[in-house]
Amino acid sequence: MWQNMLMAPLWLLSRGWLLFGVAAFLLILAESVAAAPPRLDRERCAFKPPRGDRIECFVLIVPENREQPQGREVRLKIAVLKAKRTVGAEPLVYLSGGPGDAPLVASRPGADALAEGDWWNETAAIRRRRDVIIMSQRGAGGSSPNLDCFDSRMTEPAKARRRAVTEQQEKEILARCRANLDRRKIDLGMYTTPVLADDVADLAMAMGLSRINLYGVSYGTRWGLEVMRRHPGLVRAAVLDGVYPPQINGEQNEPEIVRRAFEQLYADCAADAVCRERQPDLRGTVEGVIQAADRAPIDLTLALEDGPQTVQLDGTKFLMVLLNMMREGEAASIPETVGGAKRGDLRLLRMFAEDLENNDGGLLEQNAQQFDGLYNSIECRETWPMVDRALRSAAIDQNGVYGLNARASKSPTFCPAWRVASAPAADRQPVRSQIPTLLLSGTFDWLTPPTWAREAAKTLSASRSVVFRAQGHGVVVQDPCAARLRDSFIEDPDPKKPLPCRADTPPNFTAAWERARTMP
Repeated sequence: MWQNMLMAPLWLLSRGWLLFGVAAFLLILAESVAAAPPRLDRERCAFKPPRGDRIECFVLIVPENREQPQGREVRLKIAVLKAKRTVGAEPLVYLSGGPGDAPLVASRPGADALAEGDWWNETAAIRRRRDVIIMSQRGAGGSSPNLDCFDSRMTEPAKARRRAVTEQQEKEILARCRANLDRRKIDLGMYTTPVLADDVADLAMAMGLSRINLYGVSYGTRWGLEVMRRHPGLVRAAVLDGVYPPQINGEQNEPEIVRRAFEQLYADCAADAVCRERQPDLRGTVEGVIQAADRAPIDLTLALEDGPQTVQLDGTKFLMVLLNMMREGEAASIPETVGGAKRGDLRLLRMFAEDLENNDGGLLEQNAQQFDGLYNSIECRETWPMVDRALRSAAIDQNGVYGLNARASKSPTFCPAWRVASAPAADRQPVRSQIPTLLLSGTFDWLTPPTWAREAAKTLSASRSVVFRAQGHGVVVQDPCAARLRDSFIEDPDPKKPLPCRADTPPNFTAAWERARTMP
């Protein structure tokens, strides 16, 4: 018995050590699993580079939830546009807008997505010595899972957008889509800007990159700023085009922003001899044609990529066309467009309406953006919960025709159906950084106005903000000077060096008039 009593504690002690050892092993195993690096698998490219250019394509595989590394995987398409010569320079990573843009997905079956975007020419200067990396956004086209709510049976996005649906049907589509995501156990809390920023860091890790450069456009600037916040040691330099900082609520003051853009146009026209002579009361003409379209919508037959379609252009849609012209750097053509419409000449209006519908939609669709699951997940998390609905409604009422676009937004209605938690306050704080950063804006960019870039610059100590006087949203593709500035900054990221060209050229109303005059 004495021996048994003596052995009992030894057995218990040995059992305790055994349990401790097992626990320690499991902890080490868990840590090793959690620390498992992202994977990069090579895949066959669907893109056709021009002669003399090279491209490599991959799939980046990362956890949906990095705190649950054994859970669902997210697969992101990656395209690397190779440098003309390999010199070891840090690559440029392109961050697309939206949220929900899909730069590696063609707009129609059989098309070449990179050719559509003219990536080869747009990045030629950079690719003399640096790779350009294009990555898809998790949850958007080019990634798996894809959160889009379009009918999967529709093979052409344009036709999917243009389904005639009522507001009630829209709600039902969203509800079914959200329920389907729940059934698939997709965690929408993992489709946020901070998580997308970590995807960039994982991409760099998988490719063995210690330093990268960033070029973000529109929402891509908010994405890029979050990379700078969360992974400051990774970023060598950043160019942000159409700046959307996290402390800014993009929906709160839209009517005032739109009005200010038009006020600038009216002032520019009054200061230009040609525009002043042809449109002595541009404000009255703009407001008048929009109000007239609201009373009696204009029937326009548009020649679209998927065939002719007829749209009834009411005041809201008329304003949408004008706002798209501003966005695309065509503000100088607005006086001739509205002047022609007042006279019954709809040629310019039709041309710009076709441009809007072919590229982005909005005139024939029934709020298609709300069928973009990633857009909903991010905007309903990071923007709409912070909107003061009463103040926004008052601003819409107070700004007349300039509030029509904001009035048409249905996000306040649909965000509750999407059911995502609001972003924490920390996510909405300004990004403080010493990373060399170039901030680019267009005077007529009502989506991300120049004031937002100036606000972001307050906490970016090594930044420079440049406003392109005649341009709109995404100035690099609108102005050769902006492209030169981006390219030179990436090579030498010094915010204080002189500009290589002028950004302050005013709108060319004379050229716009000549184009209108010679139209068939």
